[in-house]
Amino acid sequence: METKFDMNEWRRIKERLKKKYPVLTDVDLSWGLTSRDGLLEMISAKLGKTKKELIDEIDSLEYSS
Repeated sequence: METKFDMNEWRRIKERLKKKYPVLTDVDLSWGLTSRDGLLEMISAKLGKTKKELIDEIDSLEYSS
């Protein structure tokens, strides 16, 4: 399963992730020098989640208000 967010949505999603997981830094959430998959793998490893768990959470953040 792959999430469908783009760069514009990522700006909003990363702010929500930072609020939920204060351990995440701007560097952790920087999507500039890596692929979307690479970004998701780094974040999921830091949070101790599987990539699928992280994708499911991101997808739920996209559709919440």
